Amino acid sequence: MSAPVRRRGPSKGDLKQEALLETAERLLATRPLAEIGIEELARGAGISRSSFYFYFESRQAMLLALLSRVSDELVTQVVECWLQPQADMRHTVRQSIELAVRMWDEHGAVLLAAQNPDAPAEAQEFMADLNGRLVAASEEMIERNRATGAAPAGPPSAHSMATMLVGMTEHTISHNVGALGQAELVDTLTAIWHRAIFAAD
Repeated sequence: MSAPVRRRGPSKGDLKQEALLETAERLLATRPLAEIGIEELARGAGISRSSFYFYFESRQAMLLALLSRVSDELVTQVVECWLQPQADMRHTVRQSIELAVRMWDEHGAVLLAAQNPDAPAEAQEFMADLNGRLVAASEEMIERNRATGAAPAGPPSAHSMATMLVGMTEHTISHNVGALGQAELVDTLTAIWHRAIFAAD
């Protein structure tokens, strides 16, 4: 009988890279990327300054890694939410809004850093890609509900409605998370989305 296969945990290098990302996200909550030094990042991860470059070629590259992780998590969860059985669409809409609000609450510093003037152009591309993926998922959800008669047909087009709703939601959350309670944000955005998509004129 063959010996059981041992499940390998994260390598030491993986843990150090994760520690760098966690340090960066914590520091981004207090000041811009341009004001965060390599030595400070390395110290927070328990490595030397020179070791930092084993994991990332620059602070900007580290920001891109953070953005990739955050954006992939958000899009994956929202798409999964939209694809669930949708007997109660208000509940489904609310779930997706809760995901977005929670993501901004937990990772808003990273998302805002991508919009900072000192952020690399690739960071802005990441945000555009994130927006595009969320618009595409929302557009598909709107079209599916229009096809079944659960939502009234356009105009406006499903793409236009998805673009406006996603843009409005991102702006509203990014400018109000922390200032308004999460419950108020979720309640208000849920009402706007549900009425826009499912209420007849």
